[in-house]
Amino acid sequence: MSATALLLWMSARGEGSWEQFRAAVEELHLGDNGEISPDSSADEIAEEAGLPLYHLLRLNLQRLGHAEFNAGAGGCDWKTAPPCMAISERRDGWLGVVAGARSPALLGRLLGQEGHARALSEPCAGAPDVIRFFASSPSGLVASATNAGIHVQQNAATSMLLSLPVIGDRSVWRRGDIPVGTEWRIERFSPETLGWRPALRTEAQECEFGLFRFTLRHRRHVLLCSRSRGAFEVPVQVGKYLVVRRRHRRLWRYDGDEWRLTVPATCRPPFLVERALLSCSGVLPSYERQEGNAGLLHYVDVPPSAAQLACAVLGQELR
Repeated sequence: MSATALLLWMSARGEGSWEQFRAAVEELHLGDNGEISPDSSADEIAEEAGLPLYHLLRLNLQRLGHAEFNAGAGGCDWKTAPPCMAISERRDGWLGVVAGARSPALLGRLLGQEGHARALSEPCAGAPDVIRFFASSPSGLVASATNAGIHVQQNAATSMLLSLPVIGDRSVWRRGDIPVGTEWRIERFSPETLGWRPALRTEAQECEFGLFRFTLRHRRHVLLCSRSRGAFEVPVQVGKYLVVRRRHRRLWRYDGDEWRLTVPATCRPPFLVERALLSCSGVLPSYERQEGNAGLLHYVDVPPSAAQLACAVLGQELR
């Protein structure tokens, strides 16, 4: 069975618990045919390729805008998003990517219509089938979405990116404490190697500015530490870009002819930035292994405006 069957099940329920989600993954025998690869899904591909299958599916469903996890609404652990068509410009026209809950009836309305835009459903490794519409103008996509009865988000990527705070906005940082005890494994992120190295507690307490990871069995804390400002809990990918920006490192490459954005796999964009980038194509980034170095992630069909906005949010410069 495919991840498409999982999304159909989730759409029928609407919301549920984490235990129900895990049970559905097991009952549907997802991954038995080898279609789901850690390379295309892990949050930190080089480090977490051993993530359980249900975690990989959760990450991909969130990145592609199909569902939200740990939403906290009514005590539910996950909830499917309303069906929506995200519209973006392409080099040769306009693209509409369908995300969110789906049903057999909705799929019939989406794929059975003619005249407004060309519809295409394709398999996507590690995620539900991607449903895309192609047209010469946005109006054809809006008409197709309206006929199917789903919402439309014009210029989806730029709209999402414009709503995000820049990475240095401290109003969204949360004060934290360095864990106490000798049993914690402590690591520091290196902006030079883009990897983690062993560190001492005194390093976290006395450094000018650094990102540290504290691990004890199943517990993990990622802290941005500064001797003058204290410690702050930040999402790991946000923390990486903060320390990289301080060293003025440019990590992103953009091919303006192909509209392809390339980033190191260990520094994949933070969650909401990546969701915006993926809305441009509807497919997960491809992973390129490199001998002796961290791999690369390639995001396709990213318009120049979206690439520039994403860079501005993360304090990067395109090269």
